[in-house]
Amino acid sequence: MLCKKCQRPLEPEDAREHAGSLLCEDCYMDALSPARTCDPWAVYTASRLSEQTVNPAQEAILKMIDRQGQATAQELMAAAGLSPKELEREIASLRHMEMIRAAPVPGGGKVFRRFEAAGTH
Repeated sequence: MLCKKCQRPLEPEDAREHAGSLLCEDCYMDALSPARTCDPWAVYTASRLSEQTVNPAQEAILKMIDRQGQATAQELMAAAGLSPKELEREIASLRHMEMIRAAPVPGGGKVFRRFEAAGTH
């Protein structure tokens, strides 16, 4: 049996049903709680913390952006050793802490910059 979303093999007892599809636990959790970069409540909550700490993956993301001034998702995945889904969650957390933001680039796509960097929207 395969997960309907990621196509990884899974045992019948590990399958989770969601919206008519059988999913692995990771895809099931993503379906129930997707990463949201634009979440005013999360930003409000994060801004009220007395101290904001980052995990090692978030630290690698911030270092790459600081070193280059901006970075693409591909560069950040390579620097932090993350999958696209993992990167999405880390970016959402950093966005909520107002540490990074996305900026459009000519021709489509986006790059990630420090939140206070000039020229971002």
